[in-house]
Amino acid sequence: MRSVSRPLKIVGALVLAGSLLFMLREVIDHREALAEWRPGWGMLAMLGALALAYGSALFLLAESWHRIIALYGAEPRHRTWPSYTTTLIARYLPGNVAHLLARAAWLRNGKVSTPDLARATAMELILPPLGAGLVLLGLLPFLPVAAIAGHLGTTPAGILSGAAIAALSAVAAMTGLLYRRLRDSWLHVLPPLLLSTLFMGALGTVFATMSSGIAGVGFSLGMVTGLVGWLVGYATPGAPGGLGSREAVITLMLSTAIPAEQAIVIALAFRLVTTLGELTCFAVGTLAIPRSATACSPSTS
Repeated sequence: MRSVSRPLKIVGALVLAGSLLFMLREVIDHREALAEWRPGWGMLAMLGALALAYGSALFLLAESWHRIIALYGAEPRHRTWPSYTTTLIARYLPGNVAHLLARAAWLRNGKVSTPDLARATAMELILPPLGAGLVLLGLLPFLPVAAIAGHLGTTPAGILSGAAIAALSAVAAMTGLLYRRLRDSWLHVLPPLLLSTLFMGALGTVFATMSSGIAGVGFSLGMVTGLVGWLVGYATPGAPGGLGSREAVITLMLSTAIPAEQAIVIALAFRLVTTLGELTCFAVGTLAIPRSATACSPSTS
């Protein structure tokens, strides 16, 4: 395990450093245009509303986590939801694993064993990117796939086959996680998968709305850019909250359609929106849910 994790940490550190250096260079190169950008009150209101929308959408993932845990044991929502929401911002700690460890620690000594908590955590890591892949597949008919394939040096068939392989790999991983309970639990995986897919659709919509409001980016391109940027940040080992790599990908993708300085603004604004949304979800999870926990029966599911 250590022999595998060490190279991943090195790769993640290199990607993080390279992404941050790229963004720094882009900001320096376009500093004059960036200095002239002044968001009005309407723009600030839009960003605030999108942050609240994103924070609300995160509760879809909290419910998804609850239903994943239910595959391995009965835990009430007044334990599973706070275990997700109150540990959410720990993803910004170095290593990008503190939030995962904290969730398991929160539910320790409950009705789910430690090995099953590890399996549930692994499944929770798989479902959101699988949901993002499903949303991206749904967007393919609305995108110039041939032009994108040419830009990437591949073919439309290559893009579709790559997406299919990624989806099948995720399904195979979920099958292994469900081990002997597959026949009884497979259909039960569909609700958390649906919730994860709905969240990714909401994330893409938030990004598309924001990029359209800032620079008039088309809705489909905005959704795809937001989702691809999220996926790259999610898959970067050790990057706190996908920091750096997400912004770099968004800037690169949007720079092909709009001025680079606008792409930079959108990338940084999306980081602001998602961070504020996560803080909102954290605040609700910390303050509101524990207050109502005493009114919940331990048998609530």
